[in-house]
Amino acid sequence: MQGVIQFFQAGGKFMVLNIFMVAFALAVIVERTYSLFMSYGINDKPFVAAVDRYLQAGNIEAAAKVCSQSPSPALSRATRNLLKLFRNGMESPMLAVEESLMEVKPLVMARVGWLWAIANIATLIGLVGTVNGLIGTFAAIGPLPAEEKAQKLSEGISEAMNNTLFGLSIAVFCIFAHLVLNNQVVKIVEKTEHALFHFVNVHAQYRSGFRPAEGEQKKA
Repeated sequence: MQGVIQFFQAGGKFMVLNIFMVAFALAVIVERTYSLFMSYGINDKPFVAAVDRYLQAGNIEAAAKVCSQSPSPALSRATRNLLKLFRNGMESPMLAVEESLMEVKPLVMARVGWLWAIANIATLIGLVGTVNGLIGTFAAIGPLPAEEKAQKLSEGISEAMNNTLFGLSIAVFCIFAHLVLNNQVVKIVEKTEHALFHFVNVHAQYRSGFRPAEGEQKKA
C-alpha cells in the first residue's frame, strides 16, 4: 500500500486527473456490464417459440402480448415494433427488420464506444504529465549544485515515467473492457436480427396460406 501511495505522490498533479478517468471508466464498465449481461441478455429460445406459436395462427395481438412479458427487453422491443409493422401491412421485410433493429441498437451500443475515448484521453494525460515532469526537472536542475542534480533528475524521471505507466495502464484496461462489452453487443444484435428474420418468414408463410400441423405447432 505504501508503494502505491509513493507511486501516485511521485507522479504529480496529472496523476490525479487520470484517477478521475479511472473512476469514469469504471462507472461506464459497471453500468454497461449490468445492462448487457443482465438486463439486455437474451434468452431467445422460449421467447421465439412463444411468438412463433401465435404467428403461425395469425394472431399478431397475442404475439404482441408475449413481448410485454419477455425478460429480454432488446429482443421484445424490436419484435413489438416488427409486429406493429405486420399490422400496418409492411411492404419490405428487409426494411421492417432494419427499422425494428434501430429500436434497440442505440440502447445496446450506448456508451460502449466511450471506453476508446477514455483510453485515448488517459494516454494523452499521461504523456502530458511525462513532458511536464521532464520540463520541470530540466528547468530546476540548472542552478543546482552538482551533488543535488542527480537526486532532482531522479525525481523528475520518476514523475515522468509514473505518468506514462499509469496512462497506458488505463488505456489497456479500457480497451480490454471494450473488447468484452462490444462482443456482447454484437451477440445481442445478431440474435435479435436472426429472430426478427425468423418472425418475418413465419408471418410470410401464414399469409401465403401455409398452416403447420398440430404437432408441428406444439413442437415450435
